[in-house]
Amino acid sequence: MSMEKNEQELVLRAQENPVHFAPLYDHYFPKIFNYIYHKVNNKQLAEDLVSETFYKALANLHRFEWQKRSFACWLYTIARNQVIDSYRKQNPVFLDGSEEELPSPVSENPEEMVLRNVTREELLELIRTLSQDQQDALLLRFQEELKIKEIAQILNKNEGAVKALMFRGLKKLRQKLERRDEDEKATYG
Repeated sequence: MSMEKNEQELVLRAQENPVHFAPLYDHYFPKIFNYIYHKVNNKQLAEDLVSETFYKALANLHRFEWQKRSFACWLYTIARNQVIDSYRKQNPVFLDGSEEELPSPVSENPEEMVLRNVTREELLELIRTLSQDQQDALLLRFQEELKIKEIAQILNKNEGAVKALMFRGLKKLRQKLERRDEDEKATYG
């Protein structure tokens, strides 16, 4: 049975009885936590937002329809909205300084190869300087390994707009990295 068919069956069972939501939670918890953590850079806040995400998903599971989008897209959309709401409430975000390394999918994308020269933390700091949509597009594509079509659904944009966001975001990252390298050369010459 394909993953999508299995997932559809799990969602249908969970819609009938919330007890069956557990396998979906177990499967998506690490992915959603990883996504939110990289957006807020605070473990406690990420845990709170993940809890809210799954609470809202379970509470609104009866509204989910497969024809509109995949369950993963729906869940990432809820997570993204939780992060945005958190920023709107202007809750102070304290960097927890946690050096705990979160799992990162490995891929051989050319864009990632260009960015390998920087540490993970430096890269995340640079990503946080981009627009919210660029951050989301890049994190969802390279960290969460979602397809362009899925990202477009999550961001409520067309695929061309997502590609443009990614292109501009990567271009800005490259420029910032080049400037950083030039500054280091000038300093340490």
